[in-house]
Amino acid sequence: MKPTIKNIADKAGVSTATVSLVLNERPGVSADTRELVKATISDLNYFPKRSASQLARKQTGNIGFILWEDHFSEIEMFYSQCFLGMEHAARDSDYYILLTTVKLDFKPSSDLPRFLKFEDVDGVVLAGRVPHNLVKLLDKRKIPFVLLDYDIPGQKYNKVLVDSYSGVYSAVKELAKKKRQHIGYIGGSADHPSIAERFRAYKEALSDFGLNKAESSGDLVYESNSEITREIGIEGIKALLAKKHPLDAVICANDTLAIGVIEELKHQKIEVPGDIAVIGFDDIYAARLHSPPLSTVHVPKMDLGKEAFKLLVEVINNPSQVPQTRIIAVECVCRDTS
Repeated sequence: MKPTIKNIADKAGVSTATVSLVLNERPGVSADTRELVKATISDLNYFPKRSASQLARKQTGNIGFILWEDHFSEIEMFYSQCFLGMEHAARDSDYYILLTTVKLDFKPSSDLPRFLKFEDVDGVVLAGRVPHNLVKLLDKRKIPFVLLDYDIPGQKYNKVLVDSYSGVYSAVKELAKKKRQHIGYIGGSADHPSIAERFRAYKEALSDFGLNKAESSGDLVYESNSEITREIGIEGIKALLAKKHPLDAVICANDTLAIGVIEELKHQKIEVPGDIAVIGFDDIYAARLHSPPLSTVHVPKMDLGKEAFKLLVEVINNPSQVPQTRIIAVECVCRDTS
């Protein structure tokens, strides 16, 4: 039988009103009594369906996590780790995290997630590339939300971003230290802000370190206007090699691309890193298990999720606060491919 507020009051020797004040985190209770009630709640293993403070504020106790369905893959696992970070952060709170995916051609009339349709969340984290009309819908309905690893130029939204620029810049710097002079770049759709920042860092680092002097702009660049996959990595390195320009290193916009690049180099009997060094980005789980282990830019994905949760709770509790941008630091990790 589940314990009740009355059970707590009887065991602690206080009134049910006092227990309610403690659950509501309201004043009017001495510090000693408050600690006694909290200890009794713990001893009786009491878990309300929803905290009293949430009931008072008419909150659901739920937070939505929305992801474009193409991001939710067993191969990439990037956003799965972000979700896990949010879930870990929520364990010390009254919130539950509800996960769903949406199509990129999202139509509000037919594709609205159930927890939005029935107004069963207090806020939402939107991870990665998301439909802009969904963002506008949340904004119009005044549903608190945070963008995770995504931005919409010209709009002031709350967001948690990866320091993509510093990550790629440090990767080029590492290659320059190793005397690599002809560094290529393979990326995906530049309309994703993180990918655009990685390419910007690549170009500026080349200029700062005096690299790729023999090539004209774009000679060692391959970009595909689509979501980046292993297959694009294969296509990209084939295209760069076909240009017959000197090439001794490649920066890839993510690890999935880099794995495709290495597979194709192996197929063509090109030594990694002896002939061509390869560095990815994200440090997905497969990167360290790859043969050879992949050099990459480590992104603390669980920290991304934790920070997104923290910011969203702040926005839920203070919806009038000025929109914030929080940047998560990254680190270049040199393994066997560089």
